[in-house]
Amino acid sequence: MERVSKKKTQDTRDRILDAAEDVFNNRGYSSTTLNEIAEAAGVTRGAIYWHFKNKDDLFEAMCSRVREPLKEMVRKTADKDTEDPIDQLSKTHESIMREVIGNSHYRKVLNILFHKCEFTKDTDQIVIQQKEWNTYSKNLIQTILVNAQKKKQLPPDLDIVLASNLLSFVFKGLLADWLFMPDSFDLIENARKVNNAIFELIKTSPHLKQ
Repeated sequence: MERVSKKKTQDTRDRILDAAEDVFNNRGYSSTTLNEIAEAAGVTRGAIYWHFKNKDDLFEAMCSRVREPLKEMVRKTADKDTEDPIDQLSKTHESIMREVIGNSHYRKVLNILFHKCEFTKDTDQIVIQQKEWNTYSKNLIQTILVNAQKKKQLPPDLDIVLASNLLSFVFKGLLADWLFMPDSFDLIENARKVNNAIFELIKTSPHLKQ
């Protein structure tokens, strides 16, 4: 009986998170109310407060459901024992793009963060969480680039911070553009070509030297 009760509780929580994705994606963060999410989930407003403290807490749980698997994908790439860090990072980028295409949770949440989330004084906690995620991902990319340097895949005088910023800017931009206009280009094909081009640039550009 206890196992059934726990499953029912988890199912309700998941249903609320699924509904939140849909409503935030349709209306944006600021315009969405908990009443609208409750109605979309087929639960009471009280049920939402049973699982989440407020709208910010619900939003963070929704983001975390996508963010944590992404963190794990990138974290594995940063393993110092990886034989070919650049190739592994390229494959990880492609895997992330495939997840965004094939997994509606990834696609909706990232679209909300890129295009449906207004950062104002009322969303301070969301801004903090996004900054933490950006810092975490950039630090991991820097670790991967340092590993690639040690394996002589990248020049020893490469500005690691600048190169990691460049990678972050390019792939976030690519993803944001595709989410905004998904029929305008092939995400996987473009990701592969952009990845090859960006690493050629990182290896050879004098503007990326220390």
